[in-house]
Amino acid sequence: MNSGALQRFSRGVKRQLLWVFIALGIGFGLTLYFREDVFAFLLAPSRGLLSPTSQPAFLTPTEMFSSTIRLAVMGGIVAALPVVLASFSRLLIPLLLPSERRFIFLFFFPAAALCFVGGVSFAYYILLPAGLGFLLNFGTNIAAPMIRISAYMSLATSMLLWMGIVFELPLAMYTLARLRLVSHTQFRRFRKYVPPTAIIFAAIITPTIDGVNVMLIAIPLTGLFEVGLALAWVGRPVEGRRFGALLVVAVEAAFLSALIAGVVVTLWYAGVLGGTT
Repeated sequence: MNSGALQRFSRGVKRQLLWVFIALGIGFGLTLYFREDVFAFLLAPSRGLLSPTSQPAFLTPTEMFSSTIRLAVMGGIVAALPVVLASFSRLLIPLLLPSERRFIFLFFFPAAALCFVGGVSFAYYILLPAGLGFLLNFGTNIAAPMIRISAYMSLATSMLLWMGIVFELPLAMYTLARLRLVSHTQFRRFRKYVPPTAIIFAAIITPTIDGVNVMLIAIPLTGLFEVGLALAWVGRPVEGRRFGALLVVAVEAAFLSALIAGVVVTLWYAGVLGGTT
């Protein structure tokens, strides 16, 4: 790379970083301005069980302020993430073949976003209410819960993040198989280790280690691996396969359609789209 090309690349990187910081600032400011609505949204899965007054508590003068700033920072990061991906894509485009561009921009990015939304929805509408309902109703005839706002926010945001990441598993397996980095047979060798690994992982990230809530994560995790295994088999490279490209496109379209349908059904069931809560 000559000096002129290097300078153009450097200017491009600086320009993209500027847009990232602008998005970060906008997300920070909007989250701070609408902090009451954002807090209400994140507190909803607790269903008013955090204290006798239904509100979480703050026990030090700075706790509520620091929790608000942390929330605003997370809002800024969420707002900046699409800009980061777009900036990275602009730098990556010249290095990709047309088929690779189609795969990344028409399938991978939309599917990754939908998988993440599906995981967050699962945690928000199913996992957190179930786990918190068990924990905060256990022993209430002996003592009353008084949950700190900082502790609850740390738990809720970490659960949403982890489940969003976990739901990327089928997409990651399919992508690795399609790029010939890991084969379907290699994934299949790990099949017997998936259930115990899922249980251990679920016990680590769940707010309670009772069997019901652990299974609420472990069973979907195992199911996600099986879905990824099937997708890896479909995406495996087979020399001389007729209609191979058409089959891959059909599977990718079906996968995206299933993700969209799953997110829509979840939101409808939760009442966001007019369904019954």
